[in-house]
Amino acid sequence: MPTMQDKRHDFLWLVQLWIQRERDIAGWTATCGDAVAASYRIPANMTARDAASDFMAFNSQGFRGDAENGCPEWMNRLEDPVYE
Repeated sequence: MPTMQDKRHDFLWLVQLWIQRERDIAGWTATCGDAVAASYRIPANMTARDAASDFMAFNSQGFRGDAENGCPEWMNRLEDPVYE
């Protein structure tokens, strides 16, 4: 059975592949930080693939085309995780 850690890993792997392919990303270091923060907030009922799709659609004009997507509620006010 996959764990939340597995889901975080899968999400970050998908986002990393997208960032490597994206040519028009502005502020990619901030986007990378947001990806890490978002990986800790993926809703329990959401798959890594759906979460990555939400993240990419919000952060990449190339991914969403001409549509202007609002920030998904689960990604509002992202903050860096606190490590113990």
